[in-house]
Amino acid sequence: MNPSRIALAIALAGLLGFSIFGSLVYRAVSVEEVSSSEALTRFAAVRKKFADQAPMLEVDASGRITRSAAPPAAASVVPGVRRLEVLGYRAAEERLVVAHVPFWFFALKGPAVQFAVRDTGLDLDRLGLTADNLSRHGPGLLLDEVRPNGDRLLVWAQ
Repeated sequence: MNPSRIALAIALAGLLGFSIFGSLVYRAVSVEEVSSSEALTRFAAVRKKFADQAPMLEVDASGRITRSAAPPAAASVVPGVRRLEVLGYRAAEERLVVAHVPFWFFALKGPAVQFAVRDTGLDLDRLGLTADNLSRHGPGLLLDEVRPNGDRLLVWAQ
């Protein structure tokens, strides 16, 4: 095969991959300007769904992360995770970022997901969130973090 055709095929494959990634990020992440009271209302509505659950991860004032005990073995019969959901609020900018990441994409392309949710304040590496531990945890509340500057981050799996 001709070297220029190989280079063209590689370039087209790369462009196709980048286009698919861009489309997923565009559809998965939305950013809105909202007041702190509107953001609080949105967080309260989501948090109400998990009123009886403690988050899988806790972050203290010093930034230390504590992981709750693994769910009981019986929890493994729950339906699998379909989506990773993130709600992030930047108080200084009055910016609410909402991300809906399909679990298959998270499992396949974790580093790309880190890039996609960067505006939410979610750091998957720092928190140690992987597709494997989300699968074991199952659907539910993963993190509810309120920062001293008024920023907030709520993460759950559906």
